[in-house]
Amino acid sequence: MEKRLKQCLGIDVSKLNLSLSLGFLTDKLNKEFISHPDVPNDLSGYKELLKWLRKSVDASVELLVVMEATGVYHQGIAHYLHSKGYSVCVMQSGRVKSYARSLDQRSKTDALDSKMLGMLGLERSIRLWEPPSEELQRLKALSRERSSLLKDRTIENNRQGAISSSVYRNAKALKRHKNRLKLINGQIGSIEEEMQDLISKNKVLRNKIGFMMSIPGISFISAATVIGETLGFASIVNAKQLTSYAGYDVVLRESGNFKGKTRISKKGNSHIRAVLHMPSMTCVRCNPTLKQFYNRLKPKKAKPLVALIAVQRKLLILMYTLWKNEEFYDADFETKKQQKREALAAQDNNLIAQLVS
Repeated sequence: MEKRLKQCLGIDVSKLNLSLSLGFLTDKLNKEFISHPDVPNDLSGYKELLKWLRKSVDASVELLVVMEATGVYHQGIAHYLHSKGYSVCVMQSGRVKSYARSLDQRSKTDALDSKMLGMLGLERSIRLWEPPSEELQRLKALSRERSSLLKDRTIENNRQGAISSSVYRNAKALKRHKNRLKLINGQIGSIEEEMQDLISKNKVLRNKIGFMMSIPGISFISAATVIGETLGFASIVNAKQLTSYAGYDVVLRESGNFKGKTRISKKGNSHIRAVLHMPSMTCVRCNPTLKQFYNRLKPKKAKPLVALIAVQRKLLILMYTLWKNEEFYDADFETKKQQKREALAAQDNNLIAQLVS
């Protein structure tokens, strides 16, 4: 019998069901898979899955559970298995799709997707998932609710403007729109107060958000939204991953003589990009570092918006750096950095001159 080196459970998550595929990697690098009928995506299904795992897994080899992030539907099973002591990995959809394309798999079913996730866990070394804190989960939910209400407010403002400009306007309809707009504004204010209260009660979170707000142009709402959407940068290990997560990664399209347009992928968190738009416009006016960066970049771009998006990307990385290093923003950082480089270059030149003489 071949010795098993690794075992991985792939779970394809949908709103109602979980599709399961348990894979084994042997010492001869062969892959074996066993499946189980779909189970409900609720507590009864979780218990049925746990009973099957206890009978099917190899106790001498650690089990890795791999699933794809699917909005909120994966959270129940991820938290349940983690609480039972299993190693869980929640993969971003972009990475999963890239791996699936490499398999040249033309059909797509839940069973095939669960097998693909199991295969990914057997072949790759992937980072384990840790449940975010309750405060960060609440902060993310509040920022999403606020974002939804902002869209509703824009719609109501547009409708109210259309009714006011109409020749045959209805006074009662206009009053109803004003009442709805008043309700939405009240709810937005209530959510912002709840976000303030949530962060003020957590000393660590309050201090760290203070580092981000030390950047000229960054408001409390902007910082809180970025923290909530990234869950405190919990799964972010470097700036490149962060830009990809937010959809700011640059996409090049070139082949032979063809030179396509360079753009950002936008295959990431749209809430982060939306909340950084207004702060970036403020930063190019009042932030000395980013203003200089924008003015240097703007003449080279066909549209000013391209330079503004570059500012948003740089701003996001700056927020991440201050959060990780627990430092306040230093407007003279770039100047000090340049002076240090010049001083080191001068020392090297003096040393070379001494050696030559």
